[in-house]
Amino acid sequence: MKFFTLSSFLFSAIFFMAACGTRQPGIMLGGSPYVDPDTMQRDEIIHLPTGTALTQPELFSLLANERIIYVGEGHDNIYDHRVELEVVKNLYQRFPERLAVGFEMLAHVNQEKVDLWLAGELSEDDFIRLFADDWSMAAFVYYREIFAFLKSRQISVRALNVSRHEKMGFMSEMKSSDDKNILKDPPELLEDIYQEQALRAMFAGHAEGHGDIKLFLKVHQLWEETMADNIAAYLESPAGDEKLLVVIAGGFHVTRGYGLPRRVFQRKKIPYCVLLTHTPVALVENERQTMDVDFPDLPLYLGDYLWCVPYRNLKGQQVKLGVGLKSADKGIEIVLVEAGSVAEKHGFKVGDLIINCAGEDLDDPLDLSLLLLKKSKGEVVEVLIDRGGKLQSIEVLL
Repeated sequence: MKFFTLSSFLFSAIFFMAACGTRQPGIMLGGSPYVDPDTMQRDEIIHLPTGTALTQPELFSLLANERIIYVGEGHDNIYDHRVELEVVKNLYQRFPERLAVGFEMLAHVNQEKVDLWLAGELSEDDFIRLFADDWSMAAFVYYREIFAFLKSRQISVRALNVSRHEKMGFMSEMKSSDDKNILKDPPELLEDIYQEQALRAMFAGHAEGHGDIKLFLKVHQLWEETMADNIAAYLESPAGDEKLLVVIAGGFHVTRGYGLPRRVFQRKKIPYCVLLTHTPVALVENERQTMDVDFPDLPLYLGDYLWCVPYRNLKGQQVKLGVGLKSADKGIEIVLVEAGSVAEKHGFKVGDLIINCAGEDLDDPLDLSLLLLKKSKGEVVEVLIDRGGKLQSIEVLL
């Protein structure tokens, strides 16, 4: 059995994207014939097909020769995001007018709003809400520096993915399409035997055999087909003509060349490369979630370049009350209080309505998440609640 790590803030969306940001320490040797990645040192970079060591300037020079650079990340590793930022900064220095950056984390239906944010016509808070609607409020901190740099330099940002609404609608349609033969039986639902083998192993390890494997595969296909369509369409458009596009996506979407690289190349025959990160066990700085997967050996390289980085997530550093919330006629209603959470310690109860926090009225659960995103541990905030029709102020130590 081989261990995989999971991005914690994607756990709730696991049914349709379990594999998105996983780490694969147990399978690295199958795609790296010359160098055992677990023997690599911090910031060592290798060219996977030859095992040749590269300096960072050498890597950046090679990346500059491509039209698309896929950077596969573990979503919850701060060091992966630092690699992405270094890639973006270096390529911007070389091609300040040509660079564009596409994100799996942004829904394509929001492209106009993303453009407004880049132009300063949409507030930062509204952009974060946009990000959170289809990804996660807690996850934004991992991408904050990248987005700040892109906006400060007015670098084109491309929203690539399906929206949460589209995903849920697609799943509902699939479940009710018994007579449409959409969910036909194997052999190859994805028309890629290698990726399907990997996904089936991921599903078995994560869902423990429960759920609908065919639906899981078709939703994954929707996810990647949408991103591939948007990448190809942008590069064929006047706005994307001659652009150099960096695509930031979960490692599973780009590793071994299946997924996005293969799908985009089938649409548009242009040069690309795949840059991945890897963390040997000795460089893991705090606990990450893992799952047992009997991952198949596949006759494919992992990618073109591998960059050795440490691993650290922000779990335990981010401020949260530890409550489940839903919208209400007035304020937001607590529907769950986590055991041992800040909320439990301060006496919050299921059914309480949070009306105001730190002087800001709250109308939506995202209002509170956005407010807490800007707070630090150790801060004290006043929270106004309505409990059974009576207002009560609680001083909360975050």
